[in-house]
Amino acid sequence: MEQQEVKKQKLEQQEETLNEESQQVQEPVEEEIESSTYTEEEMKLGHELIAAVIANDLEKVKNLVNDQGADLCFNGDDLGRSPLHHAAEKGHVDIVSWLLSEKHPYNVVDRSEVTAGELALKNGHKEIYERLVDEGVRSELLIRALKRTFGEEDEEDVARAIANKAYLQQKLHYDDNKLMDENNDAVMMGWEGPLMVEHAKVMCPTEGLSVLNVGFGLGLIDSELQKYKPKNHYIIEAHPDVYAHMLKLGWDKKPGVKILFGRWQDMIHKLDIAFDGVFFDTYGEFYEDLRAFHEYVPNILLEEGVYTWFNGLGATNQFFHDIYCEVSEIDLREFGLSTEYVVLPIDTWAEKGVWDGVRQKYWVLDTYKLPICKFLKE
Repeated sequence: MEQQEVKKQKLEQQEETLNEESQQVQEPVEEEIESSTYTEEEMKLGHELIAAVIANDLEKVKNLVNDQGADLCFNGDDLGRSPLHHAAEKGHVDIVSWLLSEKHPYNVVDRSEVTAGELALKNGHKEIYERLVDEGVRSELLIRALKRTFGEEDEEDVARAIANKAYLQQKLHYDDNKLMDENNDAVMMGWEGPLMVEHAKVMCPTEGLSVLNVGFGLGLIDSELQKYKPKNHYIIEAHPDVYAHMLKLGWDKKPGVKILFGRWQDMIHKLDIAFDGVFFDTYGEFYEDLRAFHEYVPNILLEEGVYTWFNGLGATNQFFHDIYCEVSEIDLREFGLSTEYVVLPIDTWAEKGVWDGVRQKYWVLDTYKLPICKFLKE
């Protein structure tokens, strides 16, 4: 999986430039099979292969690929769909499993940038959808391990640092309940308000607790947290324009509030207490930055505390969203934290006029998976 634009943790916009990607986290890259110029014989075999897949004739599929040389990933039909697309759409479990075992890319897209996973989900083929999600998770973890082995992580660390620095040097502006960057991409938007209400609820089961928020934005989560009269309310914010906005609104004078101005990577070492509730929602970062924060959480969370974060992972594609939710759950478990996703209906993003003036949407899903993370019980 390569870097992709994904707002804050609102991971999205595939195949963008590094500057665009720097706004968000990262998600599985949709793999495009290059448009091939097939010979007449290759076209004939390819169409026979697609017909065999649609007919659920696994033995003929194997024969065409293994013995007659048909292209495993043939995409010469009008829609540019591969055998995996057709098998997933029709619900042919055995053929899907065989194609994946033969290294057919799980995330290949057709000419409309639709994946096999989306077709399986649309047609109600739950077993196939889950199989494809599992393959996506397996592939992501494998690629990560290979990058670590060959030292590619260091290069990506440098790229992320450059992208984050570029974001922090941008001029931001507040516009009609939106926080916007120089490219007219939204850093945060008011439609997220109902979600922040729910995040605050899980962080603050009672009043008078100690809470930490990383990433102020519009101040939505912090305004909700203040309603629970926290004993200690720490806020880490890195962008100078947002910090100036906070001071203008008097956040430095609110009860219990302590503002730490700087990147969380630098400020986290200056925390002098542990917290009952921790929330993370940054911008200009990638999934690996979120994962790095996950790793710090056990050091700053009280034993019965709750950690939660804005879950915008892959939020312009349900298939990639589900893959990254599972990847994140695995990562958190590695750091000693359990994860429960509470599924909430969300439609405020779709209200008329919400995206006016915003270059690209970072959300198109009808539900929100709110993560509740706690220490694993022995």
